[in-house]
Amino acid sequence: MDAADIDVEELKVFLQEVEEQLQLLDEDIIRLEKEADNADLLQEIFRAAHTLKGSSGMLGFQRMAGLTHAMEDSLDKLRTGTLTVSAELVDALLQSLDALRELKENLASGDEGEFDIAPLVASLRAVADPGGAAAPEEAGVALEAVVAADPSALERLEAAKGEGLNAYSIRVGIDTETGWAAVRSFQVVNELSSLGEIICSVPSQEEIEQEKVGSQLRLPLATSETAETVRASISNLDDIQAVEIGVWGESEAAADPAAEERTAEEGPPEESAERRVIDLGAEVRGKTEREQLEVAGQKIETMQTVRIDVDRLDALMNLVGELVIDRTRVSQIMKVLKSQYREDELVQALAETSTHIVKVVDELNEGMMQVRMLPIGTLFNKFPRLVRDLARSSGKSIDFIIEGQDTEIDRSIIEKIKDPLVHLLRNAVDHGIETPETRTAAGKPLPAVVKLAARHEQGHIMISVEDDGKGIDRERVKEAAVRKRIISAEAAERLSDAEALDLIFESGLSTAQQTTEVSGRGVGMDVVRRSVGEVNGLIKVETNVGAGATFTLQLPLTLATFPGLLVESGNAVYAIPLSYVQETGRLDSASIETIIDTEVVNLKGSVLPLLRLSTICQTGSENGRQNGEGFMVTVKA
Repeated sequence: MDAADIDVEELKVFLQEVEEQLQLLDEDIIRLEKEADNADLLQEIFRAAHTLKGSSGMLGFQRMAGLTHAMEDSLDKLRTGTLTVSAELVDALLQSLDALRELKENLASGDEGEFDIAPLVASLRAVADPGGAAAPEEAGVALEAVVAADPSALERLEAAKGEGLNAYSIRVGIDTETGWAAVRSFQVVNELSSLGEIICSVPSQEEIEQEKVGSQLRLPLATSETAETVRASISNLDDIQAVEIGVWGESEAAADPAAEERTAEEGPPEESAERRVIDLGAEVRGKTEREQLEVAGQKIETMQTVRIDVDRLDALMNLVGELVIDRTRVSQIMKVLKSQYREDELVQALAETSTHIVKVVDELNEGMMQVRMLPIGTLFNKFPRLVRDLARSSGKSIDFIIEGQDTEIDRSIIEKIKDPLVHLLRNAVDHGIETPETRTAAGKPLPAVVKLAARHEQGHIMISVEDDGKGIDRERVKEAAVRKRIISAEAAERLSDAEALDLIFESGLSTAQQTTEVSGRGVGMDVVRRSVGEVNGLIKVETNVGAGATFTLQLPLTLATFPGLLVESGNAVYAIPLSYVQETGRLDSASIETIIDTEVVNLKGSVLPLLRLSTICQTGSENGRQNGEGFMVTVKA
């Protein structure tokens, strides 16, 4: 199949599957570095790489197929024990994943580009086989000898002739200058398998998988197609220089001697208008199209999920939000009608209907909220790679721990907190964690620990970034703030510990002694606080010098809708999010005092400012209760 034949929907599904497989590989390869003896993990990585190779090769994306083939070869050596996990191998695999992502983005933009995967393939081979195994000799084993030595192969060829099928002897010449002989052989096998049954091949399919190939591929094919159709199916592949087809049983020397000349003169034939389905080799030979596609990673099964555009989902959420508002209004009107027309049968019927509508809208809202919720692990799982790369580049030894991946949070919040978390993790690695030599001298254990955790707490999501590094020196923070003229020296002396730590969120402040590619320029923490504030969140920091620091983000569960406490003031009704409400009660006028022209109330030994809704919202009087009578709501700051 040529890549140009793929329609938009097929490409969209393919790209979605590629992204899922790449994310799986990214997470698992990072784990593999720590769990080198985990056979199940290695098998999962190999299977994902094999799926990518098969599906991309089936759709004609040759660079992607070639690179994943090289990855698969290295992974197979890990499985067989001829290669061990090393930092260099993990580096090469992760660099290949980055290249695959770039290739995916190129495909999404409609242009495969001219990305050269040869250096990456060479890097993988250098790590997997430092000695550089030599390619097999071109002479190889005669195809006839291979068939003659296999009675079942002879029987299949004879049976094919008896069924009226054509039995061809095929020789394919591959450009000797290409570095992709194994990939081209793999593609030829895929193409021919879609037209009939490949009895065997020289080199064998196992040797092709192991890249033990030369510049020729020979095989017998049983098919109902003509020789010209067979030739057309493979002549247009890259790096194919000759295709010779003869009737099986004749001498190979007599197998269409003019074929090579005709191929060179005619050039690649026009692509057939009919779409071809390509299988993936011996394991699916003779199976249905559905089964072949399953092997290629495009699993066709009864769908239990539906992919939906995010904008459409947001539009539905907005409509449900409007319903929730109207539901509350209908409920309020119903209460008024029931109080005035208690015995009216129509009002009673309307009340029952209103109660049912309220229940249905509540269930609909809850269902929509669940649709919007995603495990925060979808974000957290992207960070092990980030921390590993930062640790490698800075020469630090770090154990990265993730907790609470299953904690659910609104998708829109996940999108907004990614950058703040990236910045906090980069700071933890670059500023917080010491070098191995420094930690050893201080008697601290290796590796250092960076922990990313999430949990539910009182209607909020709490996300913490914790490290056991050197912590934040408050005195140095104050000195840096004075030096940057953010605060005066006199004011700095009066600051509490919490206020001193709060200075790190000022723009331009940095305590780093030197800048790096990662951080140290005084840009970022102010952006972190602003980004968290945009989702109605808070950020707090705790630290002990020499023992590390913890940054905690307090975030709402969702930005869509929230349970609220309705408060009436004058002629207006207000909603206060329940997550901010601490308690409610009657306002005792005796507890109200005035300090510097500001009303305060003494509540359980704490002095709190008293803010009247009529004054804040400029709605006028509060039904004549300015004398202190009425109700009070205590909210979190």
